[in-house]
Amino acid sequence: MKDTADFAKHVHFQPSIGEDEINAVREVLKEGRLTLISSEKISEFETRFAKYIGVKHAIAVNSGTAALHVALASLEIGAGDEVIVPPFTFVATATAVLHQNAIPIFVDIDPETYCIDPNAIEKAITPNTKAIIPVHLFGHPADMESILKIGRENNIPIIEDACQAHGAKYKNKKVGSIGDLGCFSFFESKNMMTGEGGIITTNDDELAEKCRLIRHHGEPYWYQYVRLGYNYRMTAIQAAIGLIQLKKLDNMNKRRIENAKYYNENFSGLPGLELPKSRKDVKHVYHLYAPLIRPEELGINREKFLGKINEKEVITKLIYPRPLYKSPLFQDLMGYGPKKCPFTCPYYKKKVSYKIHLPIVEDICNRVIGLPTIPSLSTEQLDQIVSTIKNAIGELKK
Repeated sequence: MKDTADFAKHVHFQPSIGEDEINAVREVLKEGRLTLISSEKISEFETRFAKYIGVKHAIAVNSGTAALHVALASLEIGAGDEVIVPPFTFVATATAVLHQNAIPIFVDIDPETYCIDPNAIEKAITPNTKAIIPVHLFGHPADMESILKIGRENNIPIIEDACQAHGAKYKNKKVGSIGDLGCFSFFESKNMMTGEGGIITTNDDELAEKCRLIRHHGEPYWYQYVRLGYNYRMTAIQAAIGLIQLKKLDNMNKRRIENAKYYNENFSGLPGLELPKSRKDVKHVYHLYAPLIRPEELGINREKFLGKINEKEVITKLIYPRPLYKSPLFQDLMGYGPKKCPFTCPYYKKKVSYKIHLPIVEDICNRVIGLPTIPSLSTEQLDQIVSTIKNAIGELKK
């Protein structure tokens, strides 16, 4: 975690925290009701968030990872099942599948949006496929119309990983309201945050009830346990912060979009740099601004380019430098210890191997960089980032 801590000291990726958030936390502490058991803050936050997304239910949990795990568990995903996921995302999209003793199946991504490719999904479906998890990466919605069509035709539920896309829209519908379930993270770097935290959204009454049970030990009443569950409850402190952040979300997203536009205007035509693209039928909320470099034009690879532009001050970072399937967790089938469960599960009749090659994601992973879009960035800070990158490219092109 040292690299992460050092990075946070230098880069403008910190959350926007004002007196409103501080006062909200103070009020909860003074009240002395801190948990789902004793406080109404969590249910108030759930109601407000559900209304904002446009769904019937929101179930607050303590992380985006927990949201994904609970969503999969509510669909009864388990041993012998496969879940299709993209390999260009945070690891929790895939490890949540492992937590349910199921097998992640990685498929390639769209070269323009970086989101999962529906054509690749279709080719990967087997009788074992029990869910598809599209990720709305960096705030850009996945091609949900195509993905939903595939899901309906094959009777496969869709879990939206919207952990980086609070307030993003696909054809005028907010992400998290389109699939069977939506999952959000409120980690401190997200478009809205509660420090840590997450939430599940759905219009399905039965799935919502299952999610509530699973996040609270499978316990509908005191000392009655009706299914396997976990302590994934959100705290009242997190909910209090969330209520304030939710009020600010649209304005914070507006600022992120403006910052991305500023980058686009200033980087347009710059040699050796490909600007991120956005579909016309979506609202991209730019959790991150993620251009690609062209190493053959710059005469330098991505790692050396990052070193060059971060010489004086860290202004950019390495994001998802390899597809998930290339990490030791999957290459070595590590799973739960030396027995390598769930990869060796007897209910799964296939041999698992992640010795695969997905050309688009591997190309993107070698060339992508991440620039901050946080609302608090000043024009001077944006100018510094732009000039640093322009000067570095100028020197390389001499």
